[in-house]
Amino acid sequence: MRECKSTPKTKLKLRVLKRLMSRKKGWGMTDEQQKPGIVCVPMTVGELAEKLNRPVNAVIVMLLKQGIVATRNQVVTAEVVARAAEFFDVPVIEAVSEKRESVRERALLVGRLPYERMPVVVVVGHVDHGKTTLLDYIRKTRVAAREKGGITQHIGAYEAHTDHGNLVFIDTPGHEAFSVMRSRGLSIADLAVLVVGVDNGVQPQTIEAYELAKAAQVPIVVALNKIDKVTPKQIEEVRHALNKIGLVPEEWGGETVFIPVSALKGDGVDQLLDMLMLQAKMIGGLTSYLDVPSLGFVLESRFEKGRGPVATVINRTGVLRIGDSFVCGNAFGKVSSIKDFAGTSIKEAKPSEPIVIAGFSELPRAGDMFKVVPAAALKAEHIEERALSPSALTVASAPRPGAIRVIVKADTASGKEVLVSSLEKLSAKAHSGVSIVASGVGTITESDIALAADTQAMVLGLHVKMDAQATRLAQEFQVTVKLFDIIYKLLEMLEELLQRGKPVKKVIKKTGEAVVLKVFDIKKLGIVAGAQMVDGTCNRNSTVKIFRSARLVGKGSISSLQRDRNSVKEVRKGFECAFMVDGFTDWQVDDRVECYSEVKED
Repeated sequence: MRECKSTPKTKLKLRVLKRLMSRKKGWGMTDEQQKPGIVCVPMTVGELAEKLNRPVNAVIVMLLKQGIVATRNQVVTAEVVARAAEFFDVPVIEAVSEKRESVRERALLVGRLPYERMPVVVVVGHVDHGKTTLLDYIRKTRVAAREKGGITQHIGAYEAHTDHGNLVFIDTPGHEAFSVMRSRGLSIADLAVLVVGVDNGVQPQTIEAYELAKAAQVPIVVALNKIDKVTPKQIEEVRHALNKIGLVPEEWGGETVFIPVSALKGDGVDQLLDMLMLQAKMIGGLTSYLDVPSLGFVLESRFEKGRGPVATVINRTGVLRIGDSFVCGNAFGKVSSIKDFAGTSIKEAKPSEPIVIAGFSELPRAGDMFKVVPAAALKAEHIEERALSPSALTVASAPRPGAIRVIVKADTASGKEVLVSSLEKLSAKAHSGVSIVASGVGTITESDIALAADTQAMVLGLHVKMDAQATRLAQEFQVTVKLFDIIYKLLEMLEELLQRGKPVKKVIKKTGEAVVLKVFDIKKLGIVAGAQMVDGTCNRNSTVKIFRSARLVGKGSISSLQRDRNSVKEVRKGFECAFMVDGFTDWQVDDRVECYSEVKED
């Protein structure tokens, strides 16, 4: 053990703060009440207060004075612990850290308590081909009815108890905007069910899902869904289409199992489950261990009111318990609560169980590896110190001129990622484009509205709400806020706005032709050509070309156009008219006049 030194730069500030706060009644403690020492490791503010033997409020105020916003359940770094301990005159010591293991070494740890974990099955396919309806039938719940617009917009992990054994199913979105989420679902799966609606056939996301599964080397079972709606001939046509992309049925000499099902009626579902369990036993690799540190993967993350950042995790090895310290990408923390897929609070989770965990220092990214580590291993050099209030927005670079400026908020981290990616693709196709001023996760707040007012941006929300203060401020500053439940509705709205703002491209086009019948020299007015329209139209904003015996003799803009001695905007075929042209007076009878106007390009 060695003494942990605070930086010289903070000592003066700490002494001043100490004198100020010692004046608060009840915050001073006697020497007998002080702890003998505190280990210099990351911990929650509540734990820090307990180890310092000080009120939590006193510690929170001290941190605020240091520019760190933290609540009771948030984790602070070892350096912050050292500052607080020095401020409260508690000796600080640093534990000697253990040797850090690589991710690969951790993943290959073998224990003494083997455990046959449940197979993880990912369900993929094109939008509206019946993936969620299939899971709905298997789990005997109405998940499909709760999804907006009939499409699944988050990764859902569900444990299914069947007569054939327990399986964990992952439902992934089929809409093209969610390809990243589909690839993450496949990356942690043992098996894939490719759902193909035989009434709609092979579609782009069908091919994409197959290619992702093939790249991840995940065995595929094809579920030919909606057989109750089609003829046997249509089913055979879909088999042939799948065969062309590389999915050869077993009965044709291939290695892919095809199961005809009706997710709505349940026909063939038992056979599908039997085949999944058989495939799981054939591939093996499902043995895990309970006496090794827990390791898993993040499927989804979001902010929950009262719980802070939470993540849906599939645990792959070890037993995860409340109180375990962990690292997860850039996030870290201590497990403060665990809920199973049904929302029931549990104290521990075994391998393959889908769970929702709270206790993160910040939102982890979907796909991050979640691993339990000793508390002493969370060293300051591995954790970047940051203000611990959840950051609502990621501010982008300066908006490009002429673009539609938007601030986007989504309910989950991967939802935000998908939305930002979709907007960037949309912007690349448009003339003026879309500039994402900032993006974030969670409820639309006053700070979002204030930023929108400052940058003249609109606020777009996907699956989120506005708080009362934000609503009031939006009305006061006249900030446009649009909320959506379905991503493609949001994209359609922006496409329409981009079309409105698109500059109209115009071309010069011949609109009509006239023949000069008589030439007039009118006093105080000038030379006027009297003509008859023989084709099309001529308007007073037209430019003309004058031809004489197929030779161009002049051109210019019409300065005056009359019919029956009255000024008119336009003259059509068959009518006589009189006009003057700027810069041309040498008219002769039988001159041919071609009229040209600027019109919108087709």
